[in-house]
Amino acid sequence: MKLGIIGRLFPYMFSRVVYGYTEKAVPDMDIRLFKKRHMEEYRAMVKRTPAVGSMKENMFAAVMYLACYGFSYYKADPEHITMEVFDGMIDAICKSDMMKRFYKGKNCFDPKEIDKYVRGSKRSKKKEYPMDWVFDFSYDLSVPEYYVTHHECGVCKIGRQENLAFLTPHMCVMDYPTIEYKGGKLLRTKTLGAGDDCCDFHVVKKA
Repeated sequence: MKLGIIGRLFPYMFSRVVYGYTEKAVPDMDIRLFKKRHMEEYRAMVKRTPAVGSMKENMFAAVMYLACYGFSYYKADPEHITMEVFDGMIDAICKSDMMKRFYKGKNCFDPKEIDKYVRGSKRSKKKEYPMDWVFDFSYDLSVPEYYVTHHECGVCKIGRQENLAFLTPHMCVMDYPTIEYKGGKLLRTKTLGAGDDCCDFHVVKKA
């Protein structure tokens, strides 16, 4: 992938939240050195990860950068970044004002959002990009609800590429708050990250 504007934006967006949390969670860490290592790992990971298309053509393109940001956070200092610390970092991002502002005003069941999934599902079947998601999509706006069944996942593929597949389930939890911020509720029983045969997203309107 190219670093580009989006690739540079993610570290900037979450820098204060992530490193503020890390400094408290690991007080004996040299936070400046860690930040430097994290960014070096992040940029290198982005560059060696094959692209999945542009932001315009692929609704999941931005997720690839976020996945690289998370995996490289651990890879920068696995001695200090325990699973507890890693989970705390994910939680800090999910609860951040930045994340809430990003999703403010967005609606899971907006026709434009639904159309993105419809077009995305059709495009994914072409398997143009090896690192891309492949998924089925169906919906009923009279309920409202929709189903997304992922058969392949870009985040899982980066995890395997970096020999960090064990981290993937810890990143999957981000799906719950992001859908909630858009007025939905995620019901899910299986994930590819946990070794299941698919990710079975069922999204309904939040009560």
